[in-house]
Amino acid sequence: MDSDTEVDVPVLIVGGGPVGLTLAGELGWRGTPCLLVEERTAPTLHPKATLLGARSMELFRRWGITDAIFDAALPPEVNYFITFSTRLTGHELYRITSPSIRDTVERPPEALKRWRELTWSPFYKTQIGQQALEPILLDFAARQAPVEMRHGTRLVSFEEHPDHVVAELEEVATGRRSRVRTRWMAACDGGGSAVRRALGIRMNGRGRMRPNVSFYFESEEFLKLHARGLGNLYFIFAPDSFGLFTAIDGKRRWTYQFYFLDPDRATEQVDPEEALTRAMGRPFPFRLEGVQHWHHHQSVARQWRSRLPAAAVDGAPGRVFLAGDAAHLFAPTGGVGMNTGIGDAVDLGWKLAAVEAGWGGEGLLASYEAERKPVAVRNSVISANNSDKIDMVMDETPPEIEEDSPRGARVRTEIAGKIRWMARQFNSAGTHLGYRYVDSPVIMPDGTPEPPDDPAQVVPSTWPGSRAPHAFTGRETGLHGETTLDWFGRDWVLLEAPGHDAPALVGALAETGAPLVRRALPPGPVADLYERPLLLVRPDGHVAWRGTEPPGPDEARAIAERVTGRAGEVTP
Repeated sequence: MDSDTEVDVPVLIVGGGPVGLTLAGELGWRGTPCLLVEERTAPTLHPKATLLGARSMELFRRWGITDAIFDAALPPEVNYFITFSTRLTGHELYRITSPSIRDTVERPPEALKRWRELTWSPFYKTQIGQQALEPILLDFAARQAPVEMRHGTRLVSFEEHPDHVVAELEEVATGRRSRVRTRWMAACDGGGSAVRRALGIRMNGRGRMRPNVSFYFESEEFLKLHARGLGNLYFIFAPDSFGLFTAIDGKRRWTYQFYFLDPDRATEQVDPEEALTRAMGRPFPFRLEGVQHWHHHQSVARQWRSRLPAAAVDGAPGRVFLAGDAAHLFAPTGGVGMNTGIGDAVDLGWKLAAVEAGWGGEGLLASYEAERKPVAVRNSVISANNSDKIDMVMDETPPEIEEDSPRGARVRTEIAGKIRWMARQFNSAGTHLGYRYVDSPVIMPDGTPEPPDDPAQVVPSTWPGSRAPHAFTGRETGLHGETTLDWFGRDWVLLEAPGHDAPALVGALAETGAPLVRRALPPGPVADLYERPLLLVRPDGHVAWRGTEPPGPDEARAIAERVTGRAGEVTP
């Protein structure tokens, strides 16, 4: 590197997609300076990801941007239909209905009775294209004073040292190069991550699965040509057109993912007009905006943090972290990939901020991989299994499914039954909300059995490592009413039931310098939901410790040191 060092910044973020922007927003919101570099100068055109799960929306609620997300999502009055048809103008085989944004916001009694998912979170699924989400995250991050962003800039190379990283950057338009010295670097540069490759980190798992090609197109006529109505997903089960239409804005922007059950077929040979016409069942006017060739994956990076040369087998912990697609690649079935990356960014963000603020120990950074990697394995396996089930039913669908005959009717009835079985995967609240940090080095276990982990449903629990449960705390039970989740998000929170003060724990946390808020745990349903009279909840809303009796000084000190990542550190 022959460029002069231009800037010294605590955190360098490589990549400005949803994960990089979330990490920048989280750091800036917490007052930690960071620099984000992104080669693109505009949001992604092709909406690769199109779904925000309930947990991501809960995390964005802390920032106050969920209304902006709703405004850019599907129209609020539209129920989230998922239809399964031979072709869009052919026979409908099965349909799933989910609550609309309006149902989610207003929570009328009939919606609460129909969809139990609305009791587990203030949010449900939110259909929004990545191209519409990125500007909202960009705007929030840009409004945080500690955040600097350089679009049109790419990472050329980096050198890692025991106490810093030096990165060489290049301005794409001019070729001008500069150097940045940083204490920490986060690779949010996507599935083909140049940073991951430079570190020599390989991926584990099933790896690349079947190929797909996605067409992003505009059509004002799309909704007028079929009788399905406005939904969010339209599956096509004609044997020559297995795939999925997705509503991007519910008006004129759509995508079609053409699925290839033959893993050896070349997606580049597909003609867009022919593929879209077959899936629709008739010609229709459209303007093609983009084409992407890609694969389903079930891949998770072997390690999520760089290693420095040392006597130890795996080397000393380094200063470069992987997040989002740089750390894991998913099948899109379940809409979990981007949401897992958003969770990575929040977890890494509050921990880096804690270390930079001086109260977080090295154990916090060590816990990033220990906590997030198992979640990525869990979620990617769930997504791959979902893909396998869809592929299986599609592969078992015969050409006779389109016949207007008694035989065709029998085939459609048979395939509809298989679709009903397969479609249970779309009840995915447990996948998005039910993950917990098992065996984390910064969580205090209490020896109780782990609650069930069911992708289809949430078992609310304060078992250490779990997301603190949601319940509305006042008369207002619409989305803008206060929920227990509003208690958490920036500082540590100690919940104390009447008669269960924990002064020793308050003092021990004060000694670490960790920001702490004490909150009375109200008696009644919320106290029952929270299961214990004393709970310590982390800045990310996960339970770090719970107890039935106030800890004494020694126990309190051990709790505080462990949950802040300082256990085993020598105090100067």
